[in-house]
Amino acid sequence: MNLRLPTVLSLVFAILLGAFPAFGQGGSGQAVDRDEYFRRLEQRALSLSKKFADLSGTEPVQLITPRAPKPYKAPISGFSYSPQSSFDALPGPRPVVPPTEPSHEQIESLAGSQQFVDHEMIDYQPTMEEKRGEYFLRPFVALQLPREQKFNYSASSFPELESYAGYSLGLHAGRRVENFTAGLRLGYFYNEMAKRNTNFRIDAENELLALTGTLGYSAPMTEKLSFDFGLGLGFGNRLNSWKTKVYSLNLTTLQPSFEKTVFTYEFSLLLDYAYSDNLSAFAGYRLVGASDNGPFDRMISHLVEVGVGANF
Repeated sequence: MNLRLPTVLSLVFAILLGAFPAFGQGGSGQAVDRDEYFRRLEQRALSLSKKFADLSGTEPVQLITPRAPKPYKAPISGFSYSPQSSFDALPGPRPVVPPTEPSHEQIESLAGSQQFVDHEMIDYQPTMEEKRGEYFLRPFVALQLPREQKFNYSASSFPELESYAGYSLGLHAGRRVENFTAGLRLGYFYNEMAKRNTNFRIDAENELLALTGTLGYSAPMTEKLSFDFGLGLGFGNRLNSWKTKVYSLNLTTLQPSFEKTVFTYEFSLLLDYAYSDNLSAFAGYRLVGASDNGPFDRMISHLVEVGVGANF
């Protein structure tokens, strides 16, 4: 409430004039308690304010009525004060809880390949890259079983030659990306071929040195055993040499050899067993093909290969 200047001055003079007699009576007057003292002081101030208001023609100061107290609200039902809980809420050292040993069931669940995400259980299998490493190196040796060799030579009466078992050896190096593989294979292949009748015989040799780029996929079967399959494309140097023999004349003639850069391809299936952290043994099947070379038609061979590999 906004008060005019005369009213404010009246209130100040009333308080000052009422305070001095009160202070002067402290030593010789009747002793009263605190509440009575302030009540009398308030009455005197209001009386003086009324007198000054009559002199100045203003409104006297009104008695200030205190606001009614708020009703008391009962505490929430069920609440109980506990000195111990209040003490526990104070900052201080935490009680030491002795560690508990995990149960046998908990150890087995942690050792398995399971994770909990948002209270849902999912199966998690580590990739071959995580199990074996990023890179692999696989030297191999293989038994080569080529198909019959078609022979397109006008001076010969043999449309094809019989292929004998041969061998192959080489090295396969590559990198793993999760369960996928990419690499290079360098391989050497050798086998012999022949054909004869009552008076005529042809003996031939087939050699191939090939560099092939490979792509594959490794599927883990157990913790140590995996199944790999892959495809490859590349180029190679194919060499074919041959000779003829005429029995009736007892004559052997060396024929000109043929050498050519050829296109190669392959398909492989492999079982790989890791018997240590960095070493593994493998065995598998591989189909290898190469394009034609002179009178010798395309080469197709089945290989059974074994080897020991390094993983790092």
